[in-house]
Amino acid sequence: MKRARTLKNYLQRHGLTLRPCAYDALSAILIERAGFEVVGTSGYGISASIIGQPDIGLVGYGEMVERVRTMINAVSLPVEVDADTGYGNALNVYWTVKNFAGIGAAGVRIEDQVWPKKCGHMAGKQLISTGEMVRKIRAAVKAREETNPFLVIGARTDARSVYGFKEVLERGKAYADAGADYIYVEAPQSMEEVETLVKEIPVPISFNIILGGKTPPFTLKQLEEVGVKYLSVPMVCLYPAVKAIINALQELKRRNILDISSLGVSWAEFNEIVGISRWRKLEAELLSKRELQEKYGRQDIDKITEEERRASQNWRKRN
Repeated sequence: MKRARTLKNYLQRHGLTLRPCAYDALSAILIERAGFEVVGTSGYGISASIIGQPDIGLVGYGEMVERVRTMINAVSLPVEVDADTGYGNALNVYWTVKNFAGIGAAGVRIEDQVWPKKCGHMAGKQLISTGEMVRKIRAAVKAREETNPFLVIGARTDARSVYGFKEVLERGKAYADAGADYIYVEAPQSMEEVETLVKEIPVPISFNIILGGKTPPFTLKQLEEVGVKYLSVPMVCLYPAVKAIINALQELKRRNILDISSLGVSWAEFNEIVGISRWRKLEAELLSKRELQEKYGRQDIDKITEEERRASQNWRKRN
């Protein structure tokens, strides 16, 4: 409950909270190590990394729960979950939210598209009725009451590109009345629209920015000044990672294997990111002396870790 309470407090404080999105446990760890306060999950990023396909509703509830569980276990930050449409009707939303709360999610966001859905920046989206979405939000609230009273419930509307801005306002107000803690508007098209959303909808406003997507390139300063509380950056980890992988593979294709070392972290740096020092300390604490000697001889575990770190640094200097 602590992480959910923390996330709820972030939405109530002054200023803009950034929500960089992870697509797996490793990217969640890197977000935490970079000093951010919240980890979001990217539905598109998870679809791409699990099955290598676009965000068009091909990844289901079970796959999403398992991937998100690994992310929550990997970090100490609040993790807020992109739960798509809740994977069905209001009963499915109830079950989805109940189970995400059960694995420790700090927040769950659902959206008003027809399932199977599409990424919010794609064409060809279809929406359920306002009334059906209100029932879904009420189902999410019921699941919260039974699991974690601090769980943050977000409601996303894709109405801007389908029915226009007036419909966004009407739906946003209805979703807030139904119990949503914040309203996530997919791709508002001007700063005037953003200001109107903040003024007229009685709960915090959120949306996302994908460079090259449909949201205009607002600056963080602009958004904070008009009162936006929560900004999702879905591809901040995935796009740079893909570019780095392409570059490294191109170097290998050119047989420049030593040049690859300059494109990424070292072996020792990566080991530290994934926590090798912690696990070796646990080995020293939990295994018997006989087991440790069988693994390491009479060497000191901390000394081994330091030697590996120095060897990796020296290799990088030589190459």
